[in-house]
Amino acid sequence: MKATLIIVNYNGRRLLERSVPAAREAARRGGHRVVVADDGSTDGSVAFLQSQHPEVHVLRLRHAGFAEASNAAVAAADTDVVVLLNTDVIVSPDFLPPLLEDLAAPDVFAVGCKFVNPDGSLTDALGNRTSGSWEGGLLLIHHETNPERLRARCPQLYANGGAMACQRAKWLALGGFQALYRPFYWEDVDLGYRAWGRGWQVLYEPDSVVVHEQGSTIGRLYDREWVELMSAKNAVLFSWRNLLDPAAFRRALCSQARWAADDVLIDGLPPRTRALWAALRQVREAARGRAEEARERTCSDAEILFRSRGGAA
Repeated sequence: MKATLIIVNYNGRRLLERSVPAAREAARRGGHRVVVADDGSTDGSVAFLQSQHPEVHVLRLRHAGFAEASNAAVAAADTDVVVLLNTDVIVSPDFLPPLLEDLAAPDVFAVGCKFVNPDGSLTDALGNRTSGSWEGGLLLIHHETNPERLRARCPQLYANGGAMACQRAKWLALGGFQALYRPFYWEDVDLGYRAWGRGWQVLYEPDSVVVHEQGSTIGRLYDREWVELMSAKNAVLFSWRNLLDPAAFRRALCSQARWAADDVLIDGLPPRTRALWAALRQVREAARGRAEEARERTCSDAEILFRSRGGAA
């Protein structure tokens, strides 16, 4: 089984100096291909790749954002498996075979790697054995950091988009990352949730290890407060698009309405309410996605969370 390793890049030339050689070495061991999907960089990334890594294919795109660049690269790939990698992720030389083995099962959509910090620790590492619960109107995400619970392959809610392998055909069937969550964050949560909703599995693979320098991509390009607002906005949009259980959805809307009421009373505009107002600008887009999801879903929201924690179907 062959794979295309896709590194999505936007003005990440310095990060490419480390991530590309590591990806090339991993790909070389199995005769796989490395592609850099360049999202309209202006920092000399393309020239650097053409000069230093001419064997790496560069997909030059007009700047449209992470989701669109990822979707374009997956659509252009000619392998059954695609592996998405952030520029701040350094893969281990043997990270790929365990992913390919897991993806051989017909009901598996995606497999996520084991993320470790540059010092090899798991403290505050994000993306490992993810799970979720609906609380206070939003899906709360848990990232496992206990080493004892990260030793075995198991189901998880979603595979972190910084290092995830997917069956390309299923990606295309799902429509890939949704532009609803522009400019970034929650695309991978949405994709995994929808995959479970169609009866496909998402797995965590401890034998596929990558080093993640957290905050090296988005954190260097955007203001922290604005990044947090976009993440909070997309958490609201996720609930509107994906929470299909009628009673649970009503409870979520009531919780979100209470945010606004409480914030009016204190005469302020805390981040959660600013996020709600920002999400309202995309309410029609979210409603269209919700209608599509209702047509395609084969199991309930409760079943999605139960199965993604390892519960039997």
